[in-house]
Parts: sequence; C-alpha cells; structure tokens
Amino acid sequence: MSSVLYTNAKVWQPDGVFTEAFGVSNRHFNFSGSNSEAAALEQNYSEKIDLGGKLVLPAFTDGHLHLVYGAKMRKLLDCSEVKTIATLKEAVNNYYNSNRDLKWIIGSNLDLNSVFPDPPENNANIPDAIFDKAPLYISNYDYHSAIINSKAVEASGLLKHLDTFSKSEIALTPDGRPNGIIREKAMNFVVSAFPEQSIEEKVNDVTDCIKMLHSYGITTVSDITLPEDIDVYLELSRQKKLNIRVNSYLPFTEFENQKLYEEKTKDLDPDYFTIKGFKAFWDGALGSETALYSLNYKGKSQNGFKTKQAETGDIKRIAEKIDAAGKQMIIHAIGDKAVTEVLDLYESLSNTKKLRHRIEHAQHIQPAEYERFGRIGAIASVQPVHLKYDAKTVFEKLPARLINHTHNYVHIMKYGGVLNFGTDFPIVSAEPFENIRLAATRVTNYGEFTFEHRIPMHECIKAYTYNNAYSNHNENAAGSISQGMAADFIVLKDDLFLSDDENFIETGVLETYLCGEKVFG
Repeated sequence: MSSVLYTNAKVWQPDGVFTEAFGVSNRHFNFSGSNSEAAALEQNYSEKIDLGGKLVLPAFTDGHLHLVYGAKMRKLLDCSEVKTIATLKEAVNNYYNSNRDLKWIIGSNLDLNSVFPDPPENNANIPDAIFDKAPLYISNYDYHSAIINSKAVEASGLLKHLDTFSKSEIALTPDGRPNGIIREKAMNFVVSAFPEQSIEEKVNDVTDCIKMLHSYGITTVSDITLPEDIDVYLELSRQKKLNIRVNSYLPFTEFENQKLYEEKTKDLDPDYFTIKGFKAFWDGALGSETALYSLNYKGKSQNGFKTKQAETGDIKRIAEKIDAAGKQMIIHAIGDKAVTEVLDLYESLSNTKKLRHRIEHAQHIQPAEYERFGRIGAIASVQPVHLKYDAKTVFEKLPARLINHTHNYVHIMKYGGVLNFGTDFPIVSAEPFENIRLAATRVTNYGEFTFEHRIPMHECIKAYTYNNAYSNHNENAAGSISQGMAADFIVLKDDLFLSDDENFIETGVLETYLCGEKVFG
C-alpha cells in the first residue's frame, strides 16, 4: 500500500481549527499539519495529491441505524411520496403487478396520520379496500405503527394472539377483529411471519447498502443488531465484503447470552465488527402516539406508551447487571417523560459516566433536565433529520406547552453534554447532509421551526465524527484527522462552512476513503 501526502486542503479538526495537509501510511494518518510542514516531509511519501482547497472531514459515522433491516427495506415498496388513499392504492397495485412472485407485499415510510386521519369505525379491515390479493404490511414512517390487511392478519396468526397485546398496540373493530392498524409489539409479531430471506439475499442487500453508505461518506455505523443479523456479518466477513465498521448493539434481553455472541464473533476483525453494548426501548414514537410525555396528547386522554420491559422494572434489573459488568447500554426514549425516567435510571447506576450510557433519540427534553446529561455523563444520540416530519406532527399531536421542547438537545452542550448524530435508517435516508442542514438551520418544508435550537456547523460535524467515535469508546482510534488515527476521511464537493442561515450550501461527497483506500469517488 502506497503512502500518500495530501496538501492544499481545508482539513477540519475537532478543536475548530483547520489544517492544510495530512499524510497516510499503513492505513493510518501519520501526519497532520500545514502545507509548509508537509513540504519538508515529501520525501517520506510515494505519492502527493493536491486537493485544490477542498474541505476534508473525518469520514462520517451514522450513530444509529438498522443496517441489515434497512438494507432489506430499501428494496421494498417505498410509500414516502404517498399522500392519499387513492395514491396508496395505486402504488401498492403497481408494485404488486411488477412483483407477482412475492408472497407478501411489504412497504414502509407511509405517513399513516395523513393518509388515514380518521379511520372509520366499522366491522371491516381498513386496508382491505387498498389491496386484498396477498398479505399486505406497510409501516408508518416512524416504524412504530403499520397497516395490515386481512390476509396478513390470517397469514401471521394474529387472531389467535389478540389477548397478548394492549388496546394501544392493536386497534379492533366493534365486533372485536383487527381493523388493520397495529403498533409496537403487534408489529413485531406480524414481522416475524414475513417470508425468510436466504443468507445470500441478505448479504447481497447489505453489500449494496454499504456501497450507498460509502457514497454518503459513511464508513462506520452504530448498528441496532438483531441476533439473526450476526450470521449476515459473519458471512459478509467470510466473503471479504464487510468493508464498513460496525459497532453492534444487541437487545437488552440478550445480555445474559453475551458470552455466546462473543464466542460466535471472536474471529471477526474487531476493526470491522465489535459488540459494544445492549439496547432497550422505554417508549414508542410521536407519530404513532406511543412516545411517553408529561402531558396528554392533544385531544386525547392518554400520554403515551411505556414498554412492558420498562413498566415491569425489567429494564432497570437488566441495566444494573449491564452496568456492573462494565458494558454500555443505549435506551430508546422520545417523549419528555421517557427521557426523564431514563435519566433517573442512569443517575442511579454507578458507571454511567465511565461507560457512556446513551439515550437514543432524546427528542423532547424538559429544560430542567439539560444539565443532567453532562453531570451524569449520559450521551444524547439524536437524529435532527426527523424534523422533516416532527415540525408538522408536533402541532397535530402535542399540547402547545411541549412544542418548543422538540429536538431541543443543543442545550445540553452548555453543561458538558455530548451529542452524536445518526439517522435511524431506514426510517429516513442515511444521507447526512439533510441531517446537518436541519440541525444547523431548523428550516423545514413547513417553514422555520424553533430557531433557538439550531446547532452550529462545527458542532454538527463533531457530532457526526469525533462525538460518534467517543460514544462508541473509539475516540483514540478514529473520528479525527490526526496522527495515529485510522485513515477514514471524505473530500466534499463544496465547503459546508460557507453556509449561513439564509443560504445553506447543498453539497455531497466527492471521495470516501476507508483505511486510506478509496471506496467511493
């Protein structure tokens, strides 16, 4: 592998200073400094590349996504442009006519609240009027609710298990049958009945997805890993196709089996796959009215949903074991009450600051809680890109007192709190620049939204790079362009730092490098 000296660049550093040049040798950065310092080192490199003043950043880490599941879903029916029942019916039938060999019609990214604002109360399954030729399942854009037709009810065996779910998880007709709208655990039950993909199909889907991530400048992910996904990563590694760094977070319930997973993955290169910790859900999501808030939903007599694990105390019991074992945990909490309760849990543990326990989403935070993130060392793993939905949905779902608390996590930084950015792909695209734009400008399709919660550009880049490395305990190996770090970096088409509130520069990735080797561009 050749050693390369890159000069005449604008190289971002986590301290806010820009340098001009850097060197790569043996898969790592071995120099970072000025052009004049680089000139004195030219003889140490086999190649020199002038970057023409381009902005260079450490490669991005997506701090929260579902890689195997997302790789599958991006090839299925996308309903993100569907606005009405008529266009949904057309989209489903067109997809079916082009995929007659499929046993199920599976889709995602439907804005269920817009398409079905007032579901009729009758004895019929609502989605049957959309499509009834095969089992149909389409998830809401937040993946916390979905529609299913009668054939999907039958194929999944849901009728025999209605007593397993709460009224908030499965809506029933007056005669006690599913009306076609399901939430939370009821979704998981139906998804478990989907036709199983072969391991080779999964490998091919993930391989294509990794190429997409590279085109976005992403070389590392924090992956919400299901137990069955492990076999996909093992096969990707065997085929030498695992060319993205995976920080894996398994379900909380698998903590007792951690030794089995460590043994199973012991031959994977730790630079490309490491089990970092365990994930739990405290509440649901805003769009599906299952996120847990301090006040009731607008016009409703309920304030959201707390998972059975949280309600019974199982999360606390397992969390104490995970913390005592020196392992990291990440807990999904979207509503302000859920965030407060998870902070209470983390504050009760001995090693939160040391282990860097995370709150995933932290979408609504009571201002009184800002200082607690820094004080107890809890990390807010956030996704500003969800403002594309939430800037509208909060006005429909939440009382006025809570609207200004939407995606307000910028303020935890005043107290030493750490933010890392992700997308929750496939809920939204993994493309990072819309994430950055919404964080930096708070300008949505519905206009400017809570402008006071903007995040400065430097902090946005830090949240996508160094802070993600820190949140995965990798800051001594990645996340900055400095000596000794892994040579993962990107060259951008345009300079994001020339953006202002009025004119955000639309840019993209020119080149992506993993361990000094170009993987895109």
